[in-house]
Amino acid sequence: MTQRQTGTQRNAYELTIKLFEFYKDIIILMPNAPVNESYDVKNLPIKKIGFNKSALWEQLDLPYFLISKKHAFLVNLTNTAPVFYSNQLVSIMDMTVFIDSTWFNRRFATYYRWLVPKIVKKSKIVVTISECSKRDILKFTHVEESKVKVINCAVPSKFRSLANDEYMDYKDLLFKYSIREKQFFLAVSSLDPRKNFVNLIKGYQQLSTSVPLLIVGSKGKSFNDENLNDYEHNQNIIFTGYISDEELVKLYKSALCFVYPSLYEGFGIPPLEAMLCGCPTIVSNTSSMPEVCGDASIYVDPMDINSITKAMNDVIGDDNLRKNLIEQGYKRVNKFDWSYSAQQLIKEIEIAIN
Repeated sequence: MTQRQTGTQRNAYELTIKLFEFYKDIIILMPNAPVNESYDVKNLPIKKIGFNKSALWEQLDLPYFLISKKHAFLVNLTNTAPVFYSNQLVSIMDMTVFIDSTWFNRRFATYYRWLVPKIVKKSKIVVTISECSKRDILKFTHVEESKVKVINCAVPSKFRSLANDEYMDYKDLLFKYSIREKQFFLAVSSLDPRKNFVNLIKGYQQLSTSVPLLIVGSKGKSFNDENLNDYEHNQNIIFTGYISDEELVKLYKSALCFVYPSLYEGFGIPPLEAMLCGCPTIVSNTSSMPEVCGDASIYVDPMDINSITKAMNDVIGDDNLRKNLIEQGYKRVNKFDWSYSAQQLIKEIEIAIN
């Protein structure tokens, strides 16, 4: 809750809200630091403890407090947990740092490659977000399969509420970026190497049309830089930086197509966000993407630039294809629900504590 919301934080926040509806005696523990403004926490039972930050807080202050509370059951929802505490559940979103550590800065990669196998083996339950991630956890940690449970993500509740606004006016936003409705491609993600923006841009540059490409997202401090400097002066490629959910919904609703050629995803919430807003989707044929998107997306080989170009050309030139993707997208996104995911999580917690 001290961090800006991306996929991991959104998943943790949504599940926490649902847990609080069921457990009225829970305590949400966080470092003695400000809550990020992107969270609505006015009704949540937050307790700030300790003096440290980040990993030191988690490995020192957090277990010390839990011991004082007679080893209370701890639910960790953001990929980390105390190493020397066993009465806990840990959520591991994906094993990306094991797939390719060069996507991350060395300090981050070294720490997580050391930490994750230890907390997976120490914890009572391991929760992850897709069958793809489960397979990777089993492969890289050799933990027993029965210990790992799959609980899917869904579209954030606030986002769903915004997407249902039929009277949303997005003309000012389109004017801001000098784009026209249904006349631009949209990509949304943190700007890190795993998201494959270089190949996306190369594929886009092979198009025979001048339809703009809007790239939404900012760099994360844990990742190695994606070298996009050479493309920032192209007038048809627009980098927006991090934007609000309100603006993001407007862009999804007005885009020609959403493109997500990521090299690896544990789940991937943005394609579902696009589907909810009636935006056709192009995604990678790797990792969890087929599992999440089903028959509601066009699939590309993220390492094949021509594959990306062809998919974008197909969407531009085929109204019936776009219409079918939109219809299938509405059906697909409704298969994922936070209430159902929370019920699964509660079931695993009840098993662990009883």
